[in-house]
Amino acid sequence: MSLRPPGAWGIPRAPGARRAAKAAAARARAPRVRLGAALLVAALAALGPVLEGSLGSGLGWTLGIVFLTLVPSLARAGGPRFHPLDPETYVPATYFLSVAYTPVLRLLMSSSLHLSSRDEAALEVAYVGAAGCAIVCTALSRPPEAPNVERLVPVHRPKAILDQDWGNLVVGLLGLGLVFAWIASIGVRRFFTLSYADTYLEGFGKGILISGWYLIQLAAVYFFLRYASLRKARLRAPMLVSVAGASFLMSFLLYTVTGRRGALIFAVASVGLALHAYGMQIRRLWLAIGVVCAVFYGIAIDGFRFKQGSGLDAQIESAAARIDQTENVMEIGELQRIYENLVNIVNEKPPLVDYPGESWINAVLILVPSPVWRDRPLALSQRYVLWKDPDLARRGGGLALSAAAEGYLNFGLVGTFIQISAMCALFFMLPLVLAAARDTSLLGRATGACLASFSYNQFRGELTALLKISFTLGFAVLVAILTASFVKVVRRKLAAMGKVRHGYERPLRHRRLGQPSSSGQ
Repeated sequence: MSLRPPGAWGIPRAPGARRAAKAAAARARAPRVRLGAALLVAALAALGPVLEGSLGSGLGWTLGIVFLTLVPSLARAGGPRFHPLDPETYVPATYFLSVAYTPVLRLLMSSSLHLSSRDEAALEVAYVGAAGCAIVCTALSRPPEAPNVERLVPVHRPKAILDQDWGNLVVGLLGLGLVFAWIASIGVRRFFTLSYADTYLEGFGKGILISGWYLIQLAAVYFFLRYASLRKARLRAPMLVSVAGASFLMSFLLYTVTGRRGALIFAVASVGLALHAYGMQIRRLWLAIGVVCAVFYGIAIDGFRFKQGSGLDAQIESAAARIDQTENVMEIGELQRIYENLVNIVNEKPPLVDYPGESWINAVLILVPSPVWRDRPLALSQRYVLWKDPDLARRGGGLALSAAAEGYLNFGLVGTFIQISAMCALFFMLPLVLAAARDTSLLGRATGACLASFSYNQFRGELTALLKISFTLGFAVLVAILTASFVKVVRRKLAAMGKVRHGYERPLRHRRLGQPSSSGQ
C-alpha cells in the first residue's frame, strides 16, 4: 500500500500545514531564484560598456555605477525597497561613496557634462567593482525574518542580568582598559596636546591597545540591542543594561579628541544596523537627519584637528570657522581625496607591489604585531604615501587607499572584481544576513552589525585593516562567550552550595502557594 500526502486522497490539509508547506516550498525555491537574479544582474552589467561607447567622457561608466548601485534594492528578496539600513541598499551605497560620489557630483555641478580621460580610466575600474558588489548583494539577499523572541528575550525574568550580559560587560571593560593603557603610554597631559599627525605616530606599534575601541563598540551595540529587545517586548530593562550601553557609546567622544571622526560614526551606524536587523522600525526621516549631522560633524572635526594640540578653545574656534567657510556641504573633502588616490593609481600605475597578489598575502602577514616582527611588510597605504608624498609620510600623515585600487594594483580589472566581490560577500553581506536570521543570538547580531558598519571605511581602505578588525571582533566574541560560560558555572555552583546549606527538602511556603507541602500527605 502506497502512502500519499494529505490532500492526495481528497482530504484537505489543515491551515497550519498548508502554510508550512508553502513556506517550505518557498525556501526550496529561494536559492534558484537568487541565482537567477544574480545572473540577470551580471547580464545587466554589460550596460556600462555600451553606455560608455555611445556617450563617452566617462558618462557611461558613471550612469552604469549609479544603476548598479540601485539594482540590488530593486532585486531584493523581500521585494523592492530602498531603506538605508537594508543590506541591499547599505552595502552598494557605501561602495558608491568611496568611488563614485565625487565624479557624480562634478558632473551634476558642471555645465559641459564632461570628465577628463583620467577620470574615465578610474571610473572603468570603479564600474567593475560596482558590478561585483551588485551581483554579490543580489545573490545573498534574504527575506527579513522576525526574531525568535522566546529564545532571545527572557520574558519570565526581564530584569535579570544574564550570563551574556556579564560576558559583554567584561569585553567593554577590557576595551576601555586597553584604550586607557594606550593613553597612559603617551601620558594623559601630552595626549590632550598632541597634533593630529602625532596621534598617528604614537599609535605605531600599539595597534593591540588601540584595537580596544572595537571591543567597546561590540559591547555598546550588544547592550543597545539587549535594551531594544526588551522594550520591543514591552518589558523593563535592567539598569545595568541601560547604563552600560550608554556609557560605552559615549566613551567614543574621547576618541574625537584625537581628531578621528570615523569611530563615533561607525559606532552609531552599527547600532542602527543591529536594531534594523532585529526588526525595529527606524524612520527614514531620522536617518536623513543623522546623515546631515554626520556631514557637519565631519566638517567640524576637519577644523578641530587643524588646531589640534593648541588648546580646546582654539580647536573649537577652528571647527566653527571651518563650518562658516564651507560654501558647499556636498563637497566632502575626504571623498574627494579617496577618489583622487584611485585616479592616481589607475593612471600612473605606481610600483607598489613586487608581484601580483602581494598585498593580499601581506594582509595576513601584517596581522603579526610589529613588536613581535619588526621587519614585517609595509601595508599598501604606507607604500602609497611614501611614493606619493614622502614628507607627509615622515610627519606621520597617511593617504587612504581604496579597495578598488588595491585590487587593480594586484590583478588589474579582474583583481578589482575579485576583491570587491569577496569583501561584500564575506565581511558585509553575510554578517548582515546572519544578523537578521531568526535564531541568531544577540551577540551574533551585534558582531555582524559591527563588522558591516565598517563597509565604507574598508571600501576606502584595504584588506589589511579589514582582517585586523575581523580578528579583533572574533577575539571579543571569544572573550564574551568564555566569560559567560564561566559566570554560568559559578552561578550553578553557588546555587548548589545554597541548596546544600539550606537542605534539599526545604518546604515551599508562599502566600500564593498555600501551606507548605508535607511528606505525609
